[in-house]
Amino acid sequence: MAKARWAAVAVMVAAVALAACERPSSHQARTGFAARPELLEFGASAVGRTKTMKLRLANQGRASYRVEGARSSLPHVSIPPFEPFTLSSGAEQEIEVRFTPDVEGAVQGQLEVLTDASGEAVATVPVTGRGVKALVEVPETALDFGNVNLGLVEMREVTVRNPSDVESPLVLSVQGTDADQFSAGSGLPSSLAPHETRKVPVAFSPVRLGTAEAALHVTVCDGCEPAVVTLTGTGVASMLEVTPLRVDFGRVAVGATAEERITVRNQGNEPLSYTGAALLEDPSGVFQVVSAPPLVNDVLPAGGVVELRVAFTPKASGKARTGRVEVAVRKPGTTSPGPKVSLVGEGGASCVEVSPERLDFGPVAFGMTATRDVTVHNRCRDEASVTGLQLTTRAGGYFTLAQPPANQTVAPGGFLKVGLTFSPRAGFTGVSGGQLAVTTHHDGANATEGVVLAGEGRAFKPCVYALPGALDFGQVPVGSEVALGLTLRNTGSEACYLSALQLASGSDGAFRAEPVVNGALEPGRKATLVVRFQPPEEGDFQGLAEGWVSHPTLGHPLVTLSGRGVRGCFSVQPTTVDFGISRLACGPRTREFMAYNDCPGPVTVAGMKLVQPGAEFAVSGALPATLPAGARVKLTAKYTPAEEGDDTATVRFMLADGAVYNAGLVGRGLSRTEQTDRFFQEEEAKVDVLFVVDNSGSMMEEQQSLGSNFAAFLSAATASHVDYRIGVTTTGLDPSPGGWSECPGGALGGENGRLFPADGSSPRIITPQTPNAANVFATNTHVGVCHWNEQGLDAAWRALSDPLLYNLDDPRTPQPADGNGGFLREDAKLAIIALSDEEDFSSQPVSFYETYFLALKGNDRGKVSFNAVVGPLDLNTCPTSSSSGSRYMELARKLGGVVDSICTPNWAASLEKLSESAFGPNRSFPLSERPLDPGAITVRVDGVPVTEGWSYEAPGNVVVFDRLRAPGPGALVEITYPLGCP
Repeated sequence: MAKARWAAVAVMVAAVALAACERPSSHQARTGFAARPELLEFGASAVGRTKTMKLRLANQGRASYRVEGARSSLPHVSIPPFEPFTLSSGAEQEIEVRFTPDVEGAVQGQLEVLTDASGEAVATVPVTGRGVKALVEVPETALDFGNVNLGLVEMREVTVRNPSDVESPLVLSVQGTDADQFSAGSGLPSSLAPHETRKVPVAFSPVRLGTAEAALHVTVCDGCEPAVVTLTGTGVASMLEVTPLRVDFGRVAVGATAEERITVRNQGNEPLSYTGAALLEDPSGVFQVVSAPPLVNDVLPAGGVVELRVAFTPKASGKARTGRVEVAVRKPGTTSPGPKVSLVGEGGASCVEVSPERLDFGPVAFGMTATRDVTVHNRCRDEASVTGLQLTTRAGGYFTLAQPPANQTVAPGGFLKVGLTFSPRAGFTGVSGGQLAVTTHHDGANATEGVVLAGEGRAFKPCVYALPGALDFGQVPVGSEVALGLTLRNTGSEACYLSALQLASGSDGAFRAEPVVNGALEPGRKATLVVRFQPPEEGDFQGLAEGWVSHPTLGHPLVTLSGRGVRGCFSVQPTTVDFGISRLACGPRTREFMAYNDCPGPVTVAGMKLVQPGAEFAVSGALPATLPAGARVKLTAKYTPAEEGDDTATVRFMLADGAVYNAGLVGRGLSRTEQTDRFFQEEEAKVDVLFVVDNSGSMMEEQQSLGSNFAAFLSAATASHVDYRIGVTTTGLDPSPGGWSECPGGALGGENGRLFPADGSSPRIITPQTPNAANVFATNTHVGVCHWNEQGLDAAWRALSDPLLYNLDDPRTPQPADGNGGFLREDAKLAIIALSDEEDFSSQPVSFYETYFLALKGNDRGKVSFNAVVGPLDLNTCPTSSSSGSRYMELARKLGGVVDSICTPNWAASLEKLSESAFGPNRSFPLSERPLDPGAITVRVDGVPVTEGWSYEAPGNVVVFDRLRAPGPGALVEITYPLGCP
């Protein structure tokens, strides 16, 4: 019996052993899927921008598993495609996950990882995030720079603040008539960190006398109207009055000479230095200073007047490129630039201009007419007259004058419109041709110019169109203007002919509109007459708009106009929201306007309605509602043009008392266009070079090496025959008797921006005419080793700012003739070279100095370079440097200069690189607009396409040529590109 039990046990053990050898898969070594982090939490992310995180997948089991792919349950979360991979036991691999919120608010979902892991064919990872609209706040609304002398730079600051929990883009632009005299934010990062506040440096550098106005636009959020900071300043030149500041010679016969006067008056109480006038720019070789009479002792006394004469002798027809003359008048003891006067003129047969040269009426319906204008512009300095108008029809239809051909006078600078009408000949479908001969009389001579005429007769089917029968402006505050639109749309399947759409004669003067140019209107297209209503007083006003279309019985549509001027306490401002020109490819634009209740009690806005012929506009806001006394309601309008041409809409506010107020929305769609920027490479380069040399205790050997390699530095200047000025200052601002020894030069190491030596013991400005220039440079760079506080950027800024910049003497110091006047030239490039074995400890952020130096040269990056020979980032390669010159290197990168180590083993080679940077041809050409597609930029040099050897740098919006491919002296550089969006 016992034997039987033991036999059974043996069988059982064998069975267990066999089962272990044939274990089912559920009992095999398991894989172990794991993901880190376990919760993929993106946090706050800017709407429309992508935030990326890494998800680490791990295998915590004993058997391998394969990852086939991944997917997300959220439309805002995506995983870039990746190749399937296998994770062995203990292995890890990262995949990328992207979160791009397109709306504000929190989102939750999960990420699914597709695997063949044991029991986990789909592994999930929770995902959370929050879409936040990026914002930028700008507390300032205006900056006034006051009076600033020509050639100087005045600095101000604008505060920008990011109140959100997410990084916000920082986009700045200066716009307006005088935008060329202001600059802002050069070198700043392109984004603001969450809750970051930053000061944006703004510069005003007047180049013209008189008041300058511009606006700094700061993008506050995607699709929002930018914050606008108005910028104002006044360019002054002591107490000078210069009249005029722009001489327009008008149109002068080729080969003939016209003269004009420039009057300069000293309105101050002190005499001014005066040495005549000289042409500063004359790219076409057509201008001349005829007379700049000398004055006794070269002095323009207080109250004194001097009269200059300039001449224009055109060599060819057409507009001459603008010239400039500089009047050499300034305060005694300074080298500040004198006031500039622009010179413009045009070569031609007469100073009476007739335009256009060709007038094409296009297709005109049989039985109808088209009218166009020829303009006679009197550019002469005295009265001219039109003595003859003669029409000749050479083929086809009829060209007629819309007015009698009587003699008419045109005042200086005035215009005369000559109306022409084209009537196609019945049945003649070809192109009609003709000519208008315009004879003018001026200064005893006659001139005749011809205008080629063309038109085409076409049979149009009866026009099917839509046009409202009335346009009611509602109640408009007296003095305010509302612009609404009358849109005639071709609703048929055939082209229409629109002869005119305009205000009818007899309409009240409170209405005005520019007629719509006549022409063919294709199916579905529209023509919009923008009518503006501005009531001068209380009461009702009426008008009539009319048009002519190709239709036998409905060819003269009429639209009644009405509006009422009121003085009420409810209003909408602005009464017309003008979006201006919007490129079709640039997407929607947004504007804000306000509804105001200035009544003593509440006002109920019972309804707000948007009325428009299309769907280009949208309006949103918290109306209708009852507005308490003093309430303000902000409304938002969005404009998305769908086609070229004018678009209009009416926002109608209906009050509970029955009153109706209207606000107008207007905009114009424009197809994408191209821009061509033209540059001329300098033929005779002028370069001003400022060395900023560290005068601390560890710089003795470097100063000696710099001074002994002057020939290497001048290598490029000598080869290119550059007209240079070289000056040296130190990194010391305050006198410092410490250090290894006393510093020479008379300032005890505290040059504070003054050129070395301040005591004049050596020539302080080196030019090609300086005797023994190499020895002078060696002396001037041996600035001593007495100082301890390196502030090189501040020293360069002070050297190139008031009062040192143009004064021959620094009024703050007892030393005579220690100003920097005579160093900086307006028409020269500026190269700054800093040499230091220590970090810069100046007072301002690097962006301040970049903004200032660029403003000093009209924001032309091709005219400024900053170069740094400093301690490198890896100090192991430069044991004698105590720290890295990171601020110097940052500015050098931003201003396109050379960066080299202060421990350079070959000073000659390093100085040759600096020489090429300072004296080499201009390689950087800033574009005037932002390209839509940088890949579509084309470059031509002297008319020849250049397809390589240059690149586009988006941060600075510049085209940069390779070092060995820079355009030669005198070359014409043309850069063409499709326009981008503002």
